[in-house]
Amino acid sequence: MGVFYALLPIVLALAGGFVAGKIIPARFGGALIRLILPLVWLLLFLIGVEFGEVILSAQSVGQVVKTAAVFALLTTLVPCGLIFAAGIRSSSHNGNGNGNAGKTAGKPGFRTVWPPLKECCIALSMVALGSALFFINETYLAGALWLPSSSAILLALIVLVGIDLATVKLNARWFSWAVLSVPVLVVIGSFVGAVASSWATGESLKVALALSSGFGWFTLSSVMVGQHLGQTYGTMALMVDLFRELIAIVALYAIGRYHPAIGIGSAGATALDSTLPIVKQACHPDAIPLALVSGFILTVLAPVFIALFLS
Repeated sequence: MGVFYALLPIVLALAGGFVAGKIIPARFGGALIRLILPLVWLLLFLIGVEFGEVILSAQSVGQVVKTAAVFALLTTLVPCGLIFAAGIRSSSHNGNGNGNAGKTAGKPGFRTVWPPLKECCIALSMVALGSALFFINETYLAGALWLPSSSAILLALIVLVGIDLATVKLNARWFSWAVLSVPVLVVIGSFVGAVASSWATGESLKVALALSSGFGWFTLSSVMVGQHLGQTYGTMALMVDLFRELIAIVALYAIGRYHPAIGIGSAGATALDSTLPIVKQACHPDAIPLALVSGFILTVLAPVFIALFLS
């Protein structure tokens, strides 16, 4: 039931946006879709605020951050490596990741590298600014500064993605092997990464598998792991999945237009919610079905695997 209630607002927002996209004038819909970019920056800023809160409240913060970073790197890089080795690509494999990508594709040198590099820098800067604001707010303003809810901004973004999705034709490719294999490889790669992380950090294999099964869904993993293993491990689980999300943001902006399957695979379960607007911005529109299907499958599997490994 927890998964159902977590998915319900996302599904309703996406469906509501899709219906709206079918009935509103195309000109008005286009104007709304252009709001995605500034809202994405705002969402990244609020993610940075949440990250700052985690860092400030963590006990034994140095060891927790170190362990979480190892888990996040290995459980993200291994799945991405498997997806790359499998040669999975979307129909945008020609290099035209989005409208801007098409202008730079095929041109060597700095002009090709600069657009994704600039977007990565902006994304990380927004996260850093959010973290800095949280520290200032807590240290000097006693928490007096009000900030909007990241959940509300996320739902607004998903509505806009739904409006844009109304222009995409649904077909059998949504459930092709190329699409379904991405979440399968993410699960396999995450578990292989968990084994490597267990060896590297000294955590037990059972705990390592539980920490690696959130697939980026930090609000779920932190609660489930914290209830069974205590606050320190709950914070560690949150940081593992938050780090995975930050890595996914970089991956989507850096290679999403050329290798969308790898970028979406790195996003894990968040491809259905928090990184879905970034998929829309950084990848070709044809990659959205892959993000929705992969994110949905991993969102359903995450609580099942976490509960299994904690039992």
